[in-house]
Amino acid sequence: MKSTSKLRLLWATTLLSSHHAFTPPPPFTSRQPHPIITSTVHHLSTTTNQENKKPRREKKLITLGDLVKDMERNPQKYTAKPDVKKKSSKRTRSKVERPKQKYLYASQRKAMELLKKKQQGKAPQNNDVVETTTTTNEADTDELEPQITITREEQISVLQQEIQQKQMELARSFGLINPASQTADALVGTSLEEVPRIVTSIRLDYDETTDAAATITSNSFAYIVYKPVGWSILGGEKKKKRMVNTNNNKNVDTAGDSNDPYESIVSSTRQQQEETTYTSKKKVKRVKAYDEQTDEFEYVEYNEADILAVLTPKEREELMKDGGLDYLEDDKADLVKGSLSGSEWDDGGYDEEEDGGAMLKKKKSKRNVNNAAAVPRSKATILDSSSPSLVAWLKDRKAEEGTPIKGGKNWAALAGATEVDDSGLVLLCPRDRLDALHVDRCTYHAVLGNGKKMASRSKLIKSIKSSAVGGEVCDDSTAVIEVVSRLKKGRDQDPVSTVKVSLADGTSTCSNAVLMCQDRFADGIRGDPLADPLDRRAARRLVHCNSIEVSSLVNIDDEPVVADVGEVLPDDIAIYANRRDYAAFDTGSYLGRQLGLAQNELTTAYREINGAADGYPGWIIDRYDKWLFVQQEDGPESARGPLPSLHDGYTAGVYLLPTQVDRSVMGNEKLKPKLIEGQAAPEYISVKENGITYLVSLGESFSTGIFLDQRLQRAWLAKHCTEATRVLNCFSHTGAFSIAAATAGASTVSLDLDKKWLDRIRPQMEANGITEWDGKHDCIYGDCFDWLTRLAKRNEQFDIVILDPPSTSVNKFGGKGKKRWSVKSDMDELVSLAARLVKSDGLLMTTTNASTLRPEKFAKMCKKGLEDAGIQNAKLERMSPMPSDFPSIGCQPVTNMIWRIP
Repeated sequence: MKSTSKLRLLWATTLLSSHHAFTPPPPFTSRQPHPIITSTVHHLSTTTNQENKKPRREKKLITLGDLVKDMERNPQKYTAKPDVKKKSSKRTRSKVERPKQKYLYASQRKAMELLKKKQQGKAPQNNDVVETTTTTNEADTDELEPQITITREEQISVLQQEIQQKQMELARSFGLINPASQTADALVGTSLEEVPRIVTSIRLDYDETTDAAATITSNSFAYIVYKPVGWSILGGEKKKKRMVNTNNNKNVDTAGDSNDPYESIVSSTRQQQEETTYTSKKKVKRVKAYDEQTDEFEYVEYNEADILAVLTPKEREELMKDGGLDYLEDDKADLVKGSLSGSEWDDGGYDEEEDGGAMLKKKKSKRNVNNAAAVPRSKATILDSSSPSLVAWLKDRKAEEGTPIKGGKNWAALAGATEVDDSGLVLLCPRDRLDALHVDRCTYHAVLGNGKKMASRSKLIKSIKSSAVGGEVCDDSTAVIEVVSRLKKGRDQDPVSTVKVSLADGTSTCSNAVLMCQDRFADGIRGDPLADPLDRRAARRLVHCNSIEVSSLVNIDDEPVVADVGEVLPDDIAIYANRRDYAAFDTGSYLGRQLGLAQNELTTAYREINGAADGYPGWIIDRYDKWLFVQQEDGPESARGPLPSLHDGYTAGVYLLPTQVDRSVMGNEKLKPKLIEGQAAPEYISVKENGITYLVSLGESFSTGIFLDQRLQRAWLAKHCTEATRVLNCFSHTGAFSIAAATAGASTVSLDLDKKWLDRIRPQMEANGITEWDGKHDCIYGDCFDWLTRLAKRNEQFDIVILDPPSTSVNKFGGKGKKRWSVKSDMDELVSLAARLVKSDGLLMTTTNASTLRPEKFAKMCKKGLEDAGIQNAKLERMSPMPSDFPSIGCQPVTNMIWRIP
C-alpha cells in the first residue's frame, strides 16, 4: 500500500510540473519526502491578494491523499493550460486591412505635410511647422492625431527618405562629399559600346535671298552622336600630376631639353635676380630646424635658388626623394626630433634574448609603429585623369574629314545622354543656333530597382534646368512609360524592371527619364550614386537614350530627322532587359554580352553567366578567349545548363569544376577542373583585358590566376600611373594589379604568402614587353602584416598601396602563434599598417570579397584603421562597383574603396 501511494504521489508531481499527458512513472524507492511535491502542494494551497492589500488569509491545507483523489477525478483540471486573457492596450483602434491614419512622430508629421504641399503645387514656407501636444492624458489623445490623411505607402516613403538621408550623412563622414563625382570611367575597347560615332547631322542655315543652302561654316550643322559611358560633353582638364617627378620621367614638361625638373626653377630665379631690383630679403625664406647635438630648435634662413644652384642633378634627385624643398616647413622639425629620438631603423627582426623576450617584442613593436607615423612623407606622383571629351572627339573627327569646326564651349548638349554616366544618343548644337532646332521626341531605357533608394528630387530638377540651354522643355504629362521586362523570381528583396520612357514636344535628357521613373514607380535607377553612394549596385546609373527625333525651324520643308539605334542596348542594361528573350543560348550569344564584351578585341576574358543574378542559380561560366571555365554548385556533371554549342565558332573547349556553396572547404579537397568537351587548353592561355596581356591556367586549380571582377579597378590603376609612380601590391596573387601598373611605366612591389603565385608575375611582365626588372620590380614572399611593419621601419613609401586580402586566411609563418585572420575583425589593423606607407596625397585601395560585410561597415573599419595610424583627414575618394558582367541580387558581393591620404 505504501508503494502504491508513493507512485501516485510521483505521478501527481509529474502532472503538476509539466502539464503534459500521463506517462508511466519510473520506480521511486526513496523514503524521504520529495522536495518538488512539498513545494508544489504548498504553492497550490496558498492564495494571496497583494494588489488590494487585504489581510492575508490562512493557508488552506489538504492531505496528499485528497490531492491524489482529486487528480484522479478531474485530470483535466491539472493537465489543461490556464486560459489567461491578454490585457488590452490603452491605445486601441479597429483593425482594418490598410489603416488610413497612424500616429507619427513630429518630424515625420512635418515631412508629410511638406510632401502634401509639394504635391499640391504649394511651396513650403519657413514657418510650416506642425505644433504637437506633449501631454499624455487620455482626454488629449485627439490632439495627437495627425490632421492630414496619410497612406501606408506615403509613410514608408518618409521612413525610406530618413534612412537614405542617414546614408548620405555617413558617406560625408567618410569624406565622400559629392556623390555626383562618382561617375563611371570610359571603357577600353573597340566595340560599338566603347567608341563614339556620328549617327546623323542636321543643316541649320539657309540663304533666303537665293533660296539655296548657305556657305558651310563651323556652325552650319548640328550632330546627333552616340556617346559611350564615361564620356563627358566638354571634358575636364587634361591629365595632370599631383607633383613634379624627378625620376627622369619622359612625361614631365620641363624647360628646354633638360630632364631635371629643378633646372627651370634655377634658371628662372637667376633671370629674375638679373632683371628685378627687389631686395634679397624678399627672396629669403625662414624655416624651423632641429639640432640633434644641442637638442634645441633654431630658425635658419635660406634662398631656394641658392640651394638648388650648388647641387648637382643627382643631389637634387636625392633631395627630392627625402621630401624636397616643398617640405621645409616648421612642423617638420618636430617630426624629425621625434624620429631621431627613437631607435635606428632595423630589419624588422626581434631580439628575443634581450630584456625578457616577449615583453621586449611588444614594447619594440609599439615604438617602431610610432616612429613610422612620425617620419616625414614625400609627395605622391599620380595622374589625375578626367573623362574624355565628346566635343573634342567631334572636332578631331571633322578635321580629319576636311570640314573643321570650332570646339570647346561653342557647343551645347540639347537633348539625350548629357551626363557622364549616361549612354546613347546626344544632340550637339552650336550655342548660337539653339533656336534653329526643335526636339520632337526622345526615347530612353532605364533599369529600375535600387532597393527603394532614389536620387534627390531637387538635385534632379537642378540637373534638368542646367541642361535646358535652349528650346522648349518637354511636357511630362504627355510622357509614355512602358515596362519592358520584370525580374522577380529569386529576387524577393531586389526586384528589377526595365522601363521604356518616351518624352515628346521639347528638350529632355536622361535626368528627365530618371525623375519620371522615380515618381511613377517609387524606386530609384540602379547604380545611381545620388541615391546611395555607398551601396552601388551597378557601375553607373543605368539609363540609355535610344532615339532622338528633331525638326529644323530654318528649313521648314525638310522632314524631321530621326536618329535611332534600335533595341540594341549596352551590356549593363541588356543583362536585365533581354531576360524577356528567355536566355536562349543555342547560338553562343550570351545574355547581355553581345554588344560590348563579345565584340571587344581588347578584352577576351570576362564572365558569361553569373549564377542566380543571370537567371541560372549555381552556374558560373567564365570565358578565357576560346575556352569556357564552368563552376557548378552541387549538380550532376552531365547537366549542360546554359552551356552553348561548341559549333558556335567561339568555343574550343569546356572545363568543369564541381564546386560547393561553402568555398572554404574547396582548398582542402584540392579540386581540379577537368575537360568535358572540346580540345584541351595549353598550360597557360594568353588573354587580353583592356589591351593588357595576362596568362591564365585552367587545369591547375579553382583559381585561374586572375580575378575577372577587378577589371574596372585594373583599368583605373593603369590610368593613374606614370614612370615615377611606385605601387605596393599586397596579397598580390599572380600580380594582375602589378602588371596593369607596370604597363603604364610604374615600379611595383608584389607581396604574397604563396611563392608559386609570385613566380607567375615575371612571365606576364615579359609578355607585355617589360624586360627591365632589377631596380624596377620586386616580389616579396612572406606575411603581409610582418612585411608592412618591416617596410615602415625602413622608411619605404609608395604612391599607391593596394589591399586585396582574402576573406579569411591563416598565417603559416606564425609557428605556434599561428592564427586565423578575418576581414570582418582585422581589416582595421591591416589598413593601419598599410596607411603609414602611403605618400602624402597618395592613394590607398581597399577591397574585400566578403559578401556578408556591408559597404558602410567596411568603410567604418577602414576609417578606424586610418585614424589608428594617426591619419585624421583621409577622404573616401571613389567607390568602384563591379563590372557589368557581374550583376548582383542586392548589395554587390565585392566592395572596392579608394582613399586619398593627406
